[in-house]
Amino acid sequence: MDDDLLTRQQPDIYGFIFLFKWTKDIEKKDALVDYDQELFFARQIVNNACATQAILSVLLNAPIPIESHLKDFRDFSKELTAEDRGLVLSNSEAIRLLHNSFSRPEPFIFKEDKRKKKKEADIYHFVSYVPHKGFLYELDGLQPGPILIGKYQ
Repeated sequence: MDDDLLTRQQPDIYGFIFLFKWTKDIEKKDALVDYDQELFFARQIVNNACATQAILSVLLNAPIPIESHLKDFRDFSKELTAEDRGLVLSNSEAIRLLHNSFSRPEPFIFKEDKRKKKKEADIYHFVSYVPHKGFLYELDGLQPGPILIGKYQ
């Protein structure tokens, strides 16, 4: 990404989602404990839900109109802790059904392929980066809270 590309996309960029290779040793970052509750952040409670959670982090922090289940979810969870937001998210049937509709089908495998087994050992994790009131935040559901990256112009 370069400055020219980003400038041409303004004001339609509401956040970024990056894919990282996951490791067992999660990097300890200075996560905020006390932060503006208008910044939507939820802890990841469900395994393999990081992509859905990353998308929701961008959508629920974007200055765009949202409707239906997402609006109900945001309104209901507005005053909850990040952990409780994650629990509510994990119990939302509408979000679960939508998430599962994008899961890739698992094929039948009759013999073990060592190359495939090694490839499947790589695990990836999605993390959102969103602007909020003049600051950029990293929203990683595996962290205890949002991480303040800094001011932006």
